[in-house]
Amino acid sequence: MTGSAPAQDPLVGRTLRGYGIREPIGVSRWGRVYRAFQKTTRRVVAIRILSPEIAALPGKTDQFLEESRAEASLVHPHLVTVYEGGQSKGTYFCAMEYMDGPPLPQFLRKEGGVNEHHLLQTIVGVARALDFLWQRGVPHQPPLDKNVLTTTDGTVKLINVAPIETAASQSPREDVLNLAVMVATLTNNIAPVSKPVSEFVEGMLGTEGRKQFTSLTDVASAAEKLDRNLFPPAPVTKPAMAPTKPKSVGLRTVAALGLVAFALAAIAGWFRWQSLSAPAPPPRRPVDLGAMVRIPAGEFLYQYGQKKQLREFYIDKYEVTLGQYKQFLDAIAAGAAKFTADPSAPPDKDHRPMQWDEIVAAITHASAFGNNHLTWDSPVFGIDWYDACAYASWRGKRLPTEEEWEEAARGTDGRLFPWGNSFDVMKCDSGQYPQPIKRTEVFAYPEDISPFGVVDTAGNVSEWTATIVTDNVAVIRGGSWSEGEAQVTHRVTDRACDYRGNNLGFRCAADKEVKP
Repeated sequence: MTGSAPAQDPLVGRTLRGYGIREPIGVSRWGRVYRAFQKTTRRVVAIRILSPEIAALPGKTDQFLEESRAEASLVHPHLVTVYEGGQSKGTYFCAMEYMDGPPLPQFLRKEGGVNEHHLLQTIVGVARALDFLWQRGVPHQPPLDKNVLTTTDGTVKLINVAPIETAASQSPREDVLNLAVMVATLTNNIAPVSKPVSEFVEGMLGTEGRKQFTSLTDVASAAEKLDRNLFPPAPVTKPAMAPTKPKSVGLRTVAALGLVAFALAAIAGWFRWQSLSAPAPPPRRPVDLGAMVRIPAGEFLYQYGQKKQLREFYIDKYEVTLGQYKQFLDAIAAGAAKFTADPSAPPDKDHRPMQWDEIVAAITHASAFGNNHLTWDSPVFGIDWYDACAYASWRGKRLPTEEEWEEAARGTDGRLFPWGNSFDVMKCDSGQYPQPIKRTEVFAYPEDISPFGVVDTAGNVSEWTATIVTDNVAVIRGGSWSEGEAQVTHRVTDRACDYRGNNLGFRCAADKEVKP
């Protein structure tokens, strides 16, 4: 998918066999691609529409449907899933998985250079997807960056593009070469890569006397190994040994130990100097974590000069944390969780966030989750609207409406940001604020505080509200660590209630204060 479709489009707002068309998001060789909402499954999808001009050509509608069915039969973790192809009222469509991440060039960037972890994961994913296509005997285009899509949680998937305008790949080795060229071109446009990664890509190309990779499986395995070597998980800290009875030592031994201590101190000083740019230790947990803030009844200046009159309510001072949400999951596991699920929630829902096992492992072993080091005080994420409602009910609370959330975040004077109306008002460790660079503890940025004392509304994560727009699509408020959007007036209305993202969490509200 490349390019963008015009802003005004006659298909936007229509429903095609249960798919509500929301907005254009790109263009494929068959026609425009839209973001849509499937009512029956309550999920956001991408939907490819066959253009009337192509549909008018002999045999093209049959070819479009046949290709859609063929793609739907291919299931692989690194291929974009195709759900179905069909037609409604003369319009031919193909519904597929909606990939909500940034374009590949942006996915591979990080501050100051190339995100080599993402780069190696991209090589692994694309190589495994291509190898799968060869095993199935499926003709396909050579790998191109425009056909590699990402998600916000770091997953990389390849669009299975049949070779129509371009010749099909002739061999796995040709795919290896084309993948290497794609990687080298992308990184050359960003910044130089490290020597190990450069040598790996040279091996894919077979340049500089490097041993060539002859199979896509070898490429994927070698990239995974290099990724583990360059970005190993933090080792598990072993418990300290029990103290032993000290032995007496002579003067020479004392002198020798003194020299060793001096050397170790010098080395430690050098490493301390080398690590001045390392992240600071997490801030101390506040004693009021879990507290609620009273928002008095009255009028406040809403968006576009509108005025809103709200009753008194209470709202969580901080976003709900991973630790707090784990208490909810533990209560469910023990059969002791009492809550009222939303009537439209899917049956038999377990309310576990996406990648929950990986999150717990990262916290337990103090290892990185993606580009972040999580603690139990980091905001919960990867939960959908139904999960948030269930947790709030279990706590004896509810989700705030979008008006309540905005008043609590902005105050009553119409400001765009919690602390004022200008980015220049505030600075923080990450530079000129709008928000933290990474997901961190919910209390890590005390400067991000509203006039009422509500913390973290311009980050850490965007937040679900109780406001439903239509078709089980809920309003999301506020900026997050990944969106580059600090205005607390930021309003997103295109997320289905079962959407889960790694930059989306929530906080609770109540008509009366609920003690922690």
